[in-house]
Amino acid sequence: MKTSKEKRVENQNYEVRHRCDDCGKIYISQERLENHVKVHLKIKNFTCETCEKSFGCKKNLDLHIATVHEKIKDHQCEECGKLFLHMANLMQHIETIHLKIEEHRCKECGKIFGRKNTLLLHIDTVHLKLKDYTCEVCARAFSQKATLKRHMNAIHREIKDHKCQECGKLFGQKNHLLTHVDTVHLKQHMCEECGKYFGLKRSLITHIDLVHLNLKEHKCEECEKSFGQKGHLKRHIDTVHLKLKKHMCEECGKYFGLKSNLITHIDLVHLNLKEHKCEECEKYFGQKSHLIRHIDTVHLKPKNCKCKECEKSFGNKNNLHRHIATVHEKIKK
Repeated sequence: MKTSKEKRVENQNYEVRHRCDDCGKIYISQERLENHVKVHLKIKNFTCETCEKSFGCKKNLDLHIATVHEKIKDHQCEECGKLFLHMANLMQHIETIHLKIEEHRCKECGKIFGRKNTLLLHIDTVHLKLKDYTCEVCARAFSQKATLKRHMNAIHREIKDHKCQECGKLFGQKNHLLTHVDTVHLKQHMCEECGKYFGLKRSLITHIDLVHLNLKEHKCEECEKSFGQKGHLKRHIDTVHLKLKKHMCEECGKYFGLKSNLITHIDLVHLNLKEHKCEECEKYFGQKSHLIRHIDTVHLKPKNCKCKECEKSFGNKNNLHRHIATVHEKIKK
């Protein structure tokens, strides 16, 4: 049995034997010391088979594989136990969920939210009182899809034995069937201005306000622009003031505020769709406005801009300059 002194002397000799001459770091084995020395020599013998990146020691290679290729999530939130791949992601999670940073504060009531979309939902449901989700059975409106679903499960989950003779749809209660028939098939509320029919009286009133009276009572607090419907005001706030771009192009990752803009982007950029044809010259354009501009400048407007070189006429100076640059200046070179 070795004494404590003998062990201490042995450990001191052991440590001295595996000490790095460059930085003084001590290792428990010669193998580990040699791996460490490679850091100073910048020798990288450990190569990742997936991406061919090289490392000075196996430990760094293993760490690279775990964090980059195997996506090991070892950064845990102490508040809720959620795991994250990178420390930066964990910090962002803590700031937005648990600390609730001031930047997502509601201007109306001062309430703070962890995420921007939670703030937007709060504004929609509490201050704008938007109810975009309507129950098809009883016509009751809800601000969230989840609330509508809960309503359907709690109220309309019973046996549906009341069948609509027009479309075959089933309802749990007779009064729900009658509401459906009135609003969908009968449409008994007629607009006296244009003769259009509506299923609900409130739909008729909204129609009269927007179309015939041109009422715009929903005012934007940021720029004072007015809108006829709350939904239009919400979309304006989201896309113009909050710069909310939630529609992402899967091809290039670009974000758009409106779905229609995303569709136009995909058609023009990725699908290269040009469905607007000029009847005069059979040239195609991706957007109707481009076709109209083409017709105005090329076929309708007088061509007052004349080329002095070849006497060819153009509808505007830009086209004339482009012609000179591409045709005549190119020839002179």
